[in-house]
Amino acid sequence: MALVTYVQYREQAETLAQEFGYVEPPVDVRAIAKGLGIEIIEMTLPNWFFGVLVNIKDEFYISLNKGMPDHRKNFTIAHEIAHHQLHGEELAYMKNVKRDYFHREADVYAAELCMPSEMVRAEAKKWCGDYRFLAKIFSVSETAMVRKLQELRILRNIPYECRN
Repeated sequence: MALVTYVQYREQAETLAQEFGYVEPPVDVRAIAKGLGIEIIEMTLPNWFFGVLVNIKDEFYISLNKGMPDHRKNFTIAHEIAHHQLHGEELAYMKNVKRDYFHREADVYAAELCMPSEMVRAEAKKWCGDYRFLAKIFSVSETAMVRKLQELRILRNIPYECRN
């Protein structure tokens, strides 16, 4: 089994966004899911449950908690697309504690899919790194955008407190 790094996951996610023609924000993860043949089903679910990718007879579905805010839905869809792209046949990860790293891999991929690095760099230059505005145009949470800007060294690593 080849060793794959987070850098490679980010490259794969950015490539997927480009393949679907996204060169400026927001990246429409619903359209990408549809293009990959993944149907999204929104349901009333407990607050703690965000979503899950399900494979039923080689047809893929994302079950999504419809009570979440749109930015949370976008990231959850991207996270489940990541499982589809990275983990394929190994979708039994949910019941195997030895595969907790699958979720971290999916988070790295999802962040890049929602906020492709080159796109964030370009938009941050236009908007002087205004993380609140950038979060809105990328349809992500402010916390996710701050983390991305810190990762790209556009925003210093200062304590950030999420505001509702």
